[in-house]
Amino acid sequence: MIADTENNLRLIQEPTEVPCSSGINETVYPGDIWPAPYRGSKYTIRLMKGTDGSFRNRLCWTRMEAIYHRRLFAGLMPGLKEIKGEDFRGSIRITSWREVLCKKFDLESNSWIAYYVGKLHGTLEFDGFFLDPDIKCGQFWRGFHFKHGETWSVWVRSGSGDYLYWSRRGHYFKSIKEHPQLVGRIREMRPRGGRCYITEHGHIWMNLPNGEAGNMWNTEINKRIKADSREFMTSDDWNELMESIAERYSITKTRPIYVGRITDFDDGESPRTYFENNAFSNGTKDEDEDDEDGFASRGYRQMRRD
Repeated sequence: MIADTENNLRLIQEPTEVPCSSGINETVYPGDIWPAPYRGSKYTIRLMKGTDGSFRNRLCWTRMEAIYHRRLFAGLMPGLKEIKGEDFRGSIRITSWREVLCKKFDLESNSWIAYYVGKLHGTLEFDGFFLDPDIKCGQFWRGFHFKHGETWSVWVRSGSGDYLYWSRRGHYFKSIKEHPQLVGRIREMRPRGGRCYITEHGHIWMNLPNGEAGNMWNTEINKRIKADSREFMTSDDWNELMESIAERYSITKTRPIYVGRITDFDDGESPRTYFENNAFSNGTKDEDEDDEDGFASRGYRQMRRD
């Protein structure tokens, strides 16, 4: 694993621009209430016992019963403490714009309110996975295969255009701008449309069911995942990744396939949505609850594909 000092991994406490009322950008500073949806790559801060018996704070990603963890990157603990105090552990999200978010319990409203902590700088890494890989479209995704990236859906319904969509409580929100190159690529690869995920490092991956690859990509995808499978079998370094891919397939009957970098498409920026009157500032009843519908929700089922 590359040391954090080598890739300069840290939290930078700098403001970010978020489209809010009427799509006009609002400047959000570290420590401000987050005015947009609480969603993105899902991590938690936990106190874990090490092999030497001592306890350490760890950044964790979980998959079913599996827990993968690493040290906290520089600046994360101080940033969280400024918002939450000494009880800084718990849920965090990292958006496709690299914004780090957390939640703090508000006694007055009896709910968990989302806050902006700062921006991730550098490359986040976990043993066994590659969150910023150099791979080609159609290969197996090398990062996490659950709860990794902001969820967006491509529709093939008439009138959906080249927008990206997501769902909350059965209501659909679309990207501010159309993304014709990205949407076009996903429709080529998976003509029936469906969900894709945009990670904190700007990578895009999606789930591809057997037999649903588009004609112009079917041969290339099969060739590339066969080559990946041969490579995975040659070294024990890939065991964790193969187990995660197998679990993804077992649960969803789909293969996690790489689409590309967001910088390869359209204006090179991740999609955004905007909301009137800080629609997401009222908080949630659960700290770990996202401001979007879950995997098996009616909202996403009505989009027809996962």
